[in-house]
Amino acid sequence: MNKKSGIIKEGLLVTIASLLTLAVAFMLYFLIFMVFESFANQDGSYGFVSQLRVGYGIIWLGLCLIVYRTTICDWLKAGVLTASLTTFMVGIGVQLYESPIVVGLVLFLVAATSAFLLHRTNQKWYHYYAIAISIIAALFYL
Repeated sequence: MNKKSGIIKEGLLVTIASLLTLAVAFMLYFLIFMVFESFANQDGSYGFVSQLRVGYGIIWLGLCLIVYRTTICDWLKAGVLTASLTTFMVGIGVQLYESPIVVGLVLFLVAATSAFLLHRTNQKWYHYYAIAISIIAALFYL
């Protein structure tokens, strides 16, 4: 019984951390977008958006790598993993919206690479759960 409650507790902590980091990631993106928008051309063109979107996702992936090297709680690491993967997958997905098959392949490759890296580093089950949450969130957004 104790093991079952521990699994439920870990799952809830990862879910809450994932949702909170996703909210922070997307609010921060919109804040950065508003700052860049104020410097945009007067003709209303948004040429900076594609670089901002993909660059922001890459920055989150870098942040995730840094977080995984720290000693913070594993469930918080999983939450950052969710936000990192989701922002990257959404950025790529929105860029390639005209090619849904390519988007699906990219999402699959990102998830498979993440699962492989987690397996190599012997992470707990809820890190894989974080990947599942990120896939669901990315598909929901796209």
